[in-house]
Amino acid sequence: MPIIENAIEPVPGLKRVFIEVDRFQLQKCRFRCKAKDGMDFAFALGSPLKNGNCVYKTATHCYELRQLREKVVRIELPGSSSKIAQLAWQIGNLHQPVDVRETFLLVADDPALRRILKKGGFKFKIITDTFTPAAHSAFASHQHVPGLEYQHSHIFGISHGAGA
Repeated sequence: MPIIENAIEPVPGLKRVFIEVDRFQLQKCRFRCKAKDGMDFAFALGSPLKNGNCVYKTATHCYELRQLREKVVRIELPGSSSKIAQLAWQIGNLHQPVDVRETFLLVADDPALRRILKKGGFKFKIITDTFTPAAHSAFASHQHVPGLEYQHSHIFGISHGAGA
């Protein structure tokens, strides 16, 4: 069984064989799975791979990761900035990952989200698509800046900030 440590450059002309994985497997660095032709693979990665990465090749085949499609909510972006802000707040309040596209958002299907969207009058539909939200670590983290802090608490009742 090949042990995959990183992606490799695909070779044009080789037959593609897909290794189907869900988005949760793509976030991992260690996992095992089978390609469509039955070949087993073990992954021992330094960092997660992406949909479409070539990970192994033979003289005739290139083995490529293919993310499985899943049920998602496609939300059309409203025309006004205040409605976009409201939508962003509602989704963020549910702590849902978001796949941001040019004119719409994709969010994992969730009954609570659908209720909020209906109540808010947002245009949406349930579809099946490849869901690729940005990694949580791709965004700025919570920081404490002297002079700009405000009173707030974290879990377990620990408070800090100006005047804490």
